[in-house]
Amino acid sequence: MNALTCNGSRVLTPDEVDRIRKVISKPSSRALFDLLLYTGLRLSEVKQLMDNPQLFDQERRTITIRSGKAKATQRSRNVTLSENGIEAVKAYLLNPTAPNSPSAWQMNLIRWSRQAHLQVITGVAPDSGGSNPYGITVRTSRKSWESWLLTAFPDRAVYIALSQGHTESTALRHYLNLSFTQAEKDTILKEVRGWDHSN
Repeated sequence: MNALTCNGSRVLTPDEVDRIRKVISKPSSRALFDLLLYTGLRLSEVKQLMDNPQLFDQERRTITIRSGKAKATQRSRNVTLSENGIEAVKAYLLNPTAPNSPSAWQMNLIRWSRQAHLQVITGVAPDSGGSNPYGITVRTSRKSWESWLLTAFPDRAVYIALSQGHTESTALRHYLNLSFTQAEKDTILKEVRGWDHSN
C-alpha cells in the first residue's frame, strides 16, 4: 500500500504516527511532535504558545493564534482542540521547547521515519542519495491533522479551515480526497474525539 501525500508532503496515518512516537526518546521532542500533530499549528506559531501560555484556554478548548502575515484575512484565529489536543498542549507546556530551525526539525522527522521503518515514497529508493525518501516535512503534522479532521467531519469543512487558518476551498482541494482505508478511518475517529465539542 502506497504512502499518502499532499502537495509534496507526506500525510501520516494513525499507525505511522504511533510508530514515529515510539522511536522519539526525548520527552520534550515527543511532546512537541504531539503538539504539532494534535493542534495543526505551524512551527512559527509554536513560539507564540511557548512565549504566551495564556493563549491556551482549556475551558474553551482553544488556542488563540495571531497571524504573522501582513496580508492575512484573519488577524487571529481560535484553534479548536480535541481531547488529544488538550492533553498535548498541557504536556507541552510542562517543558516548552522549540527547534532551532525548521530544517533541524525536519531532519529529526526524517531520522525518526527511518527508525520507525516507514515506507518510502514510491519511486524514491532509500539508497538513491535522496535526503528525504519518506516525503516527511515540517508541514506533515499539520496536513495529517487537517486530513484527519476532514475525514471525520466532512460537513465541518468551513470550521476546520478557520481553525487551521486558511480557506475552505484550500481544505477541500487538498485534504478531502485522501484515500484512507476503513480501518484507518475508524482509528482517525478515535484520534479526533472531542474536536467537534461545539455541536
